[in-house]
Amino acid sequence: MRYRLDPAAEAEAARGNLLGGLYTGGISSLVFAYMSGGVPAVTVVVRIPRDFELFPWLAGGTGLVSALFTVALVVRVVRWQIALSQQRRARDPAKALLLPPSAEHGASLRQSRPGRTTLGNVLMLAVPWVAFPLVIVALGTLLTPERMGSRAEEAMLLAALAGGAGLVVLLVVAVDVTRRHLLARQVRKLSQDPAFAELMPPTTAALSRYRAPVIPELKITYYAPPRSIVFGLPKVSAARNVFGRPPLSIAYFRLFENELRVRDFVKGAFRRCGYVHLLRSAASVRRSELARMRRAGTLGELFIASDRRMLRELDARAFEPLPSGFRTIRGTGGRGVRVWDRKGSYPMSAYLCHGAYWKRAVDTLLDLADLVVIDLSGFQKENIGTGYELQRVIDRYPIHRVVVLADTGSDTRYLATHIGHAWSRMAPDSPNAGEGTRSLLVGQIAVGGQAATHHLLAHAHKRLR
Repeated sequence: MRYRLDPAAEAEAARGNLLGGLYTGGISSLVFAYMSGGVPAVTVVVRIPRDFELFPWLAGGTGLVSALFTVALVVRVVRWQIALSQQRRARDPAKALLLPPSAEHGASLRQSRPGRTTLGNVLMLAVPWVAFPLVIVALGTLLTPERMGSRAEEAMLLAALAGGAGLVVLLVVAVDVTRRHLLARQVRKLSQDPAFAELMPPTTAALSRYRAPVIPELKITYYAPPRSIVFGLPKVSAARNVFGRPPLSIAYFRLFENELRVRDFVKGAFRRCGYVHLLRSAASVRRSELARMRRAGTLGELFIASDRRMLRELDARAFEPLPSGFRTIRGTGGRGVRVWDRKGSYPMSAYLCHGAYWKRAVDTLLDLADLVVIDLSGFQKENIGTGYELQRVIDRYPIHRVVVLADTGSDTRYLATHIGHAWSRMAPDSPNAGEGTRSLLVGQIAVGGQAATHHLLAHAHKRLR
């Protein structure tokens, strides 16, 4: 199945269907028995005739509903058995890896689809312009009933305009989604083209085939920070971040397609905590950027494909803190993110890497990071790239300096299974290897809960000591 089922929920649904079937089936049987004379006649004020014309409809209708409840009961019982089977398989670490997550696990990922985001933006602009004249006409019709005839024609005209506007909205959404999809596919194709990849020495980014001789126990700590706004924080400066500490270098990894969570990250407190470094997705490349490089004949410079180019990009990054105010952050996804930095922020650097180089870029970002943030909201075993990043973080970076992000709908048991699997495959030279117990912080933040990231980072700062 696509989602993991909850045995308790399925059992409750099956119980409800059973009671509904018994109730409606009992009513149907009772009505049929009354019509055939199987039960005594009933007198309520007046005697109810056995051939009452609504009885066949009542008996047939409740019988049909009872049959539907019975079918639903069978389906729920089958689902309940599947849920119990999944629950048993979840106890085996090897089998648990093959189980799907819960239905709520990928909610933010599904909301990040280009069609939904584009439709939301268009409707936000179009609905007021269409709804306002319709409301005016409706109010005028109610207030002046004698002019209802003339108002009806205006209402019909505006209704036709509203219908036309709806078709235009759908057309705009379809065109925008198609354009973005084709552009991203074109960039992904270029990123896999060997012509734009430089010859490199034997890679150091391959995962180790060997396991650490001593793998410590991993304790996952879940932290759901409050969504309250923090007041009294200082403005950022070159020497101190918003928490009054030296600014950090933050390496941020995530699912490229989960743009909803990326926007929350950008709007959160991370950019006010330090310099954020992340890998760009193909969807973040604008058409104008690609066209400009084509005209200049420098298309090969679109991607970072060597250590030399990566170091040059790192040296060229900005270090001067940004002042307070509104700004648009680009390079994170299909659209820029409009933010208001009330306390200022630090510049965020995004690197578009060739498909043959991005794994080495992950190592480079880990080498310069003071804090690693990896967002696993919507993560599934099919996300091979994010799975590699998770394994690489465990192999090369101290786990007490790692923060995993998940939304409140994430299947924490599913994430814990895959994190535990990656932990069990730890490389021999990992800084996390050895005796004892290690702790991993998982911050559960709701979609749109950017204010909670202040509390999460304040909590994470204590672990960095």
